[in-house]
Amino acid sequence: MEEFEREKKYLIDEEKAKELKSISKRSLGVVQWYLLDCSFFGFAKNKEIRNCRVRYTVDEIGNEKWIVAFKSKLMEDFKRIEEEYEITPNEVLWNALIRTPVTAKVRYFISEKPVEIVLDEFVELEKPYNVSVQYLVEIETHEDFERYESEYGLGNGLDYEEFEKYTNRNIAIESTIPPRLIVEKIRQIMGVSRFKMMRRKDRELHIEEALEIIEKGEYGVLSTFDGEYPYGVPVNYAYKDGAIYIHCALEGKKLENISKHPKVSFTVVTKSKILPEKLSTAYESAIAFGNAKLVEGPEKKVAIHELVKKYSPQFAEKYKISDPVDGNGEDQECKNTGVIKIVLEHITGKSRVE
Repeated sequence: MEEFEREKKYLIDEEKAKELKSISKRSLGVVQWYLLDCSFFGFAKNKEIRNCRVRYTVDEIGNEKWIVAFKSKLMEDFKRIEEEYEITPNEVLWNALIRTPVTAKVRYFISEKPVEIVLDEFVELEKPYNVSVQYLVEIETHEDFERYESEYGLGNGLDYEEFEKYTNRNIAIESTIPPRLIVEKIRQIMGVSRFKMMRRKDRELHIEEALEIIEKGEYGVLSTFDGEYPYGVPVNYAYKDGAIYIHCALEGKKLENISKHPKVSFTVVTKSKILPEKLSTAYESAIAFGNAKLVEGPEKKVAIHELVKKYSPQFAEKYKISDPVDGNGEDQECKNTGVIKIVLEHITGKSRVE
C-alpha cells in the first residue's frame, strides 16, 4: 500500500510529556530496526528496494504486529511517500536484525482522527541513542499544523533540517542486545509479558550486564523438564548472538526432555563469595530463558568452533570454518558430538556487592 503522509515533529520536556500521557487514548509498544539490505523480502526484490524499516508493535492486551515499511525522503510541505507490508517474522529476519540500528519506545496516542497526534517515549537500551532524545511528539495531518500546536502547547516544532536529524533512523543505535530480548523488554513494559518484573529492583542488572555474565561464565546449569520433574545439569557452553550453544552426547536425558518440552532455562553464577558476618552472599548471576533444539550442518560447526575457542583456544584454528555456509566435510569429532542451541527469549541478571 502506498500513500502520502504529512507530518511534523516536536521536542518536549518531561512535564509536558506527563501532561500529554494523562490525556492519551491508548499506548503501543514499538521497536523499529533499519535495514540497509532488504532484498530477502520478495516484494522488495521486485521493486529493487534495499533500505527498509522493520517495525514490531504490541498493544496493552498483547496484540502483536510486524510491518515492513519503505519511506521516501521528506519533500516540500513536510510530505513523503510510504509503503507498508505486514509480515510474519522468521529465522532469516531475526538473524538480519542482529546488530541492526534500532529504536525502542512506547507510543501514546493523544488523537487519532481526523488528525493523528502521538507522543513517543524512547526506551533506554544499553547505550545512548545517536541523537539525545527522550520525548518526541509527531502530528500527522492534511490540515494546518498551527491549530494543534496552539491547542497542545507544542511550539513551532522542528524545521526541515532538524526533522531529518530526529528521524528514528538517525536516532537508532546498533545495539548488542539480541532482537528477541528487545521485543520482550517492550512486552514487559506494556505489561503483557509472561515473565514477571524482578522484585528486588536494587539488585537488578541491565540486560547487557546479564548477557555479559552469560558470555564470561565458565559453566552454567541447564534446566529441562520431563513432564514430572525439572532436571538441572551443569554444562560447558558458549554464547553468540543471542544463542547459547552446549555440546553433549548424541543421546541422553537432556535431549529426551528437550524433544518433548523445548522451553528451558539456563543459569550462570559468577563472583560468588560467602559473607558470614552479614549472613549473606556476594554474587553476580543471570538466568536466561528460551527454546532449545539440536542443530546440525554449518551452524553446528560454528558452535563447536566457539566452544573450542572458549575452552581450548590452542586448538581453535583447527576448528575454524572458512566458509560457514558450506556444510560439507564434517569432521569426525563433529559427527560424534551433539550441539544444543538455546535461542534466548528473556534474560534477567542480579547482583549483590560486598
